[in-house]
Amino acid sequence: MTTITYTPPATMRRFMRSDAFVRACIGPIGSGKSSACIVEIPRRAAQQAPGSDGIRRTRFAVIRNTRPQLQDTTRRTFEQWIPPERGTWNEQDFTFTLEGPLSDGTRLHCEVLFRALDRPQDVRKVLSLELTGAYINEAREIPKEVVDGLQGRVGRYPSKAQGGATWFGIWMDSNPWHTGHWGYELFSKQRPADFALFEQPSGLGADAENLENLPPGYYERLRSGKDAEWIAEYLRGEYPRADKGSVYGALIDALEQRGGVSDFAHPSDGVFASFDLGVSDATAIWWWRIGVHGVPDVIDWYEATGQGAAHYFEVLRSKPYHYEKILLPHDARARTFQTGVSTLELFRKEFPGQVEIGPELSLLDGIGAARWMLEQPIRIHERCADGLKRLRAYKYEWDEDRKVFKKTPLHDWTSHTADGFRYVATAAQAAEFRMRREDPAERRRVAALAAIEKLKKAPTLDELWEGVETPRERV
Repeated sequence: MTTITYTPPATMRRFMRSDAFVRACIGPIGSGKSSACIVEIPRRAAQQAPGSDGIRRTRFAVIRNTRPQLQDTTRRTFEQWIPPERGTWNEQDFTFTLEGPLSDGTRLHCEVLFRALDRPQDVRKVLSLELTGAYINEAREIPKEVVDGLQGRVGRYPSKAQGGATWFGIWMDSNPWHTGHWGYELFSKQRPADFALFEQPSGLGADAENLENLPPGYYERLRSGKDAEWIAEYLRGEYPRADKGSVYGALIDALEQRGGVSDFAHPSDGVFASFDLGVSDATAIWWWRIGVHGVPDVIDWYEATGQGAAHYFEVLRSKPYHYEKILLPHDARARTFQTGVSTLELFRKEFPGQVEIGPELSLLDGIGAARWMLEQPIRIHERCADGLKRLRAYKYEWDEDRKVFKKTPLHDWTSHTADGFRYVATAAQAAEFRMRREDPAERRRVAALAAIEKLKKAPTLDELWEGVETPRERV
């Protein structure tokens, strides 16, 4: 078997020598992180003790957020160091088997399973694997639940009966994650035992790494025409306050700075529950009520995957809230092929007189409503912390060809929570527009309070929305 000749940058050399159970490397773009992480696969495979038949067996997962990213970026780096002729690709399973004789007379048999997380069922499949180890590429795009689940899946292959894994663990690379990200909380603040963080130096500094493998003037050329935040994050390797391309990150930062996220007391009546529905996909719920300023107090959040309607009925009943309305998205009207009954009908049977279809806006107008709401004097309760983390991570899709963010968000593990929040904002903005339509200037405060009461008493929010053609009519 052909030897891989590789010389890692200084930080990555320390990274590769570490046997920590979970390792993360953070650094600027072009710093050689991914190459080192790929080379770890055959290196750790060769360290596995051989079985009684002289074969060193290992199985590794390579994980990325989406299949296009896995195919177009991660696989290319993998094949740069491990060309296809050194093993066998199974394209249908997206698996590569690296095998061949070693100089000591043993044989290597290393399975490399490439797995994306586009859909919740993909996550479930990853978390059912029997692995030696797992490499997570661009970890800042991956939900913490995957990292938590993987910790129980590594070290499971080869089995104890086959001699067990000589070494096992999880390693990951990433451009800098923001200071509210689970990665920053875990590696920079909590620092649990047997977790290790390796931070590469700035690409603009005298000790920049991997320059010998980059074109001359690489970082200085990238610096040209970029804003200070981009330079700090992608070239200097500094942790941003919000994720680059985040739809709501900066607004959530501002909300926190003005004390809008707290453990505040609130009544349990007049509560709305806004859903984003999934069947094989995730379902998210936000609970909210109209606050003293006529905008929402967001008081609770929940998300689950692969559950039927009965599960969410129980979740709704388990909360100590008295519901004004339970608001479903427009696709709740669709009837399923299996039952011939719509989600709307199921909910109305369980909660008579309380279930409505919420107001509808386009995706981009809905995002605009959510951004508007975050700029209002709203309050978000601390029990929504995990929902806020998802909102922070909700980001616009990156256009690899044009090197800019698209106008539409990336569909990933954050999308359902973000869609549910968008539905909260759509309903809240509908109420705000109605107030403006009915509000004489000299009686604004009285009219606002009356409109809030009207929202609570109206039989449907569709009636509340009637006559409001577009947010652009707001004056």
